[in-house]
Amino acid sequence: MLGISVTTLTTWALRLAIAAPVIAITLLALFRFGVMDFRLPLLGVAVASLLAIIALLLGAMALIGGFGGDGGHTQKAVIAVVLALVVLYAPLSTLRKGANVPPIHDISTDLDTPPVFTAVPATRVASDNSLDINADVQAQQKAFYTELAPLRLAGSPSDNFAKAVAAAEAMGWDIVAQDASAGTLEATATTAMFGFKDDVSIRLTSDAGATKVDVRSASRVGLSDLGANAARIEAYFAALK
Repeated sequence: MLGISVTTLTTWALRLAIAAPVIAITLLALFRFGVMDFRLPLLGVAVASLLAIIALLLGAMALIGGFGGDGGHTQKAVIAVVLALVVLYAPLSTLRKGANVPPIHDISTDLDTPPVFTAVPATRVASDNSLDINADVQAQQKAFYTELAPLRLAGSPSDNFAKAVAAAEAMGWDIVAQDASAGTLEATATTAMFGFKDDVSIRLTSDAGATKVDVRSASRVGLSDLGANAARIEAYFAALK
């Protein structure tokens, strides 16, 4: 096929299919252990995805060219194709999510007076995204996340504060600060795959004899959160209820 033997196609498909996850996993592990910042691991994932695409194409060509031939080559080509698809699943899923949400990274249930961060800034670095309120980001959120709203609970803020803290801990967040008298709570969530840090500010206020819970979730890095912050707020409300 195209002057290339099935053996060569199979060999390189398998090599690239094995190299792709090794590169991605190694760089992600170095990032998770704090050896490097997120930029090189993200580049590594992009390179691994490219290698997986090439492996997928070579493997498919080997399968077509070797159809009905050596069973050993067919088996290796199938392994290469499967490995390549496994590597590509996460990046393609991420791209699909990113294409369906606005490119913003700061989400709040109260766009007029969003919960503020007072303790979290001390845990961040200068290169992290700003926590300043951005009118354009708010406009995009208002247009897209039309159903995102505060949660209302029976009872006073003091009655519900311990429950709010417990729900945050159940989410696996690191509690940065809490003030029961003010009804405020700040925490940091760490994403599972890349280990990105997203900060959360929770505010409980009295509202017509009940408690209104507002949450703001902001990513430290990246232009788009791929919908993660809104999903985090909804998951927290589900845990709180």
